[in-house]
Amino acid sequence: MLFDGIDQRLQTAAQRHVAAFVTARADEIFEFTCDLIRTHSVNPPGNEVAVSKVITDRLAALGIDDYSIAACEPTRPNVIAHVTGTSPGATLMFSGHIDTKPAGNMDEWKTDPWTPTVQGDQLIGLGSGDMKGAIAAMIYAAAALHDLGEFPGKLSLALTSDEENGSTYGAKWLAAEGHIQADVCVIGEPAGVHEEWESIHLVSRGAALFKVIVLGTQMHSSISDQLPAVNATLKMAALALKMQREMRDYLTFDEHQYCRFGPTVNVGVMAQAGVTYGVFPGRAEFASDIRTVPGMTEEQVKADVQRFLDAAMAEDPELDATLEWYLMVEATEIDGGNRIVRCLADASQQVLGRTPRLDAFPGATDAGFIQRAAGVPCIASFGPGFLPRAHSPNEAMHKDGAAQAAMIYALSALDYLGS
Repeated sequence: MLFDGIDQRLQTAAQRHVAAFVTARADEIFEFTCDLIRTHSVNPPGNEVAVSKVITDRLAALGIDDYSIAACEPTRPNVIAHVTGTSPGATLMFSGHIDTKPAGNMDEWKTDPWTPTVQGDQLIGLGSGDMKGAIAAMIYAAAALHDLGEFPGKLSLALTSDEENGSTYGAKWLAAEGHIQADVCVIGEPAGVHEEWESIHLVSRGAALFKVIVLGTQMHSSISDQLPAVNATLKMAALALKMQREMRDYLTFDEHQYCRFGPTVNVGVMAQAGVTYGVFPGRAEFASDIRTVPGMTEEQVKADVQRFLDAAMAEDPELDATLEWYLMVEATEIDGGNRIVRCLADASQQVLGRTPRLDAFPGATDAGFIQRAAGVPCIASFGPGFLPRAHSPNEAMHKDGAAQAAMIYALSALDYLGS
């Protein structure tokens, strides 16, 4: 059985109550995760109406009636819910996004992305680990505390839209409008990079997104060998290769104990060049992202990229390159001494039989808005799933992951609010 022996590891009647609640509903949590996977919420284009309805229906069925839809655009709803205890205390928030990336190349999927399928011990489906399993877990953890009834403080849920495409309609808007209010927040992004439940991520690396526009000479391609001409495509290619080799040396950053590899430079995540046959290319562009570490600011990263481009143009007088900045979500970090860290570690030991290490989440999360804009310290990532499978064909997570997460979340919430 999934949670065999857990009662012997729990010390209080309240812990045993919430553990019994989750244990009795482990199959229900699995089926609810499957319902969420079946419900399309692909972003882009972005429309979370259907999945938010599945969520609010389940909250109501579980007796949680303090919930609302917060949205700046009708097709981009966020679900906010609260379970309030019987005495004053701290507020803990669990947050996760309800949208998914597109399925991508359907030929690479072995099963239908929206048909949850169990193979061995894996649940396959789009958004399984990123992060509909965590959404199901948060809802059932909240239901466990609601069923318990007597506890101090409040447990809140912020289940957000649009995380997979910039959070403009989700956490960014919620933070700006004052909907994010808590003492601390746990985001349920996948905790595993090399294995599931690998790390409690105290750091959310940032993301700087930008394009470089390269100009050349647009003309009839039949005479490109007779007149002076600059091929924008070839200049772009050479510049992109140079950026991949050298850009990291231009970046200004300090070493960080949890970011062992420093910032990550990804050149050419998108590229576009030329017009058609017969036209010598006069314009090309490539997009890049830099995953930043704590302390790296948008102003400094932008200046570092511009410094690289200026140096490249000084070396090649024919190169005409312009930086087109998109956005940067700066890195965040929570103090390892925050008691939520101990609560999650202790609950993991009780449920998994081991304590995950402390580390940095490689990507950016909604912590960039919840912590920086709303001022709520964030665990950047601690949830079921396996990051290398996210954003990939045949996305999968362990079939028991959502139930395990519900148990960890319920026990850690009870511990944090009762501390």
